[in-house]
Amino acid sequence: MGEFLGYEREDGSVGIRNQTVVVSTAPYANDTVERTAEIVKDAIPITHPLGRCQTKPDVFQTYRTLLGHATHPNVYGAVVIAHAGEIVDGDELAADIAETGRPSASINIHEEKGVMNALDEAVDAAREMSQAASAQRRVPVDTGKLTFGINCATSDTTSGLCQHKATAGAAWRLIEDHGGRACFAETPEFFGGEEELAERAVSEEVRQEILDRVAGWDQRLQETGYDVRGAQPTPDNMDGGLTTIEEKSLGALVKSGDGPIQDIVDYAAEIPDHSGMYIMDTPGHGAESVTGIGAGGAHFMVISTGQGHTLSNPVMPTIKVTGNPHSAERVPEQTDVDVSEALVGDETIDWATDQLWDEVMEVVDGKYTLSETMGESQFAIHRIGPST
Repeated sequence: MGEFLGYEREDGSVGIRNQTVVVSTAPYANDTVERTAEIVKDAIPITHPLGRCQTKPDVFQTYRTLLGHATHPNVYGAVVIAHAGEIVDGDELAADIAETGRPSASINIHEEKGVMNALDEAVDAAREMSQAASAQRRVPVDTGKLTFGINCATSDTTSGLCQHKATAGAAWRLIEDHGGRACFAETPEFFGGEEELAERAVSEEVRQEILDRVAGWDQRLQETGYDVRGAQPTPDNMDGGLTTIEEKSLGALVKSGDGPIQDIVDYAAEIPDHSGMYIMDTPGHGAESVTGIGAGGAHFMVISTGQGHTLSNPVMPTIKVTGNPHSAERVPEQTDVDVSEALVGDETIDWATDQLWDEVMEVVDGKYTLSETMGESQFAIHRIGPST
């Protein structure tokens, strides 16, 4: 068993970052959230267009996603900013954050009698949290505490042959050698490969749940009059040489390896702390999928990309790995790990796995990813139904 240096939380979780987040409950608070984060060092804004005029399932999902990010293991404390009386209640959200032992504050623009007063209160609260977070020190922690997030982006013919294999190798190293856990997602991208994936389930119940989730996505998409089989692979996938949805799906499943699947969980639900590989039921849309896994508590994300991608997350460091030498050359600022020598050179997949694993452990111990150094992040909550 190995160790890493992490930040201990009162709820028993351990972070690899120590961030203060400023969270909007509705779009009308987004500007105030952004301004607060611009003023306070190391404060991270979490903004979105939801939180109003949503059906009940969407309200629950929005709330769960915001709470998951505000109480993420990498978060020290959170400032919640609301506009007025919202269906995502700022006071309730701040109270639920506080229950985990994290400092939290709730600020309402209407109750503060305007944006300027609310901004003043938010800056004060975020400043105090950021300063307190800076005084906390890392301590040695068992590597088995880590959760490994997995996603792919702009896949091409190199993905299933190289970088997906390296990603799977690193994820299973965490599981088998250290007792950690990993989670992958993008349920609609299982189409054509779901039977093979379901055979890896640890039980008949989990096997059937995987098949039911895939069938549910198929039905949901068909009911809109939209046939995903006619829209996948995407144009960038086809530019990279993928020709059918089955080809894309089978390649995408490579990044999960071939070991047992413990369970499939709801979008933005907490990833279980039992060791093993999990699936989160998310759309194939990268920003929504990564946001869901971030809300689930993955400490970091490995994005296995064919042609390069800016995809990242506000609180979950994202490591981009590619086996496409042209991609690594074309977007070097989006390539944390280049393992193309395992595809076009004399190196092996085991070497590629080692390269990625070493980068993962450096990021876990504090090294910034390229996305972090450039201040890049995307946040997109998956919607279930229409606005009301």
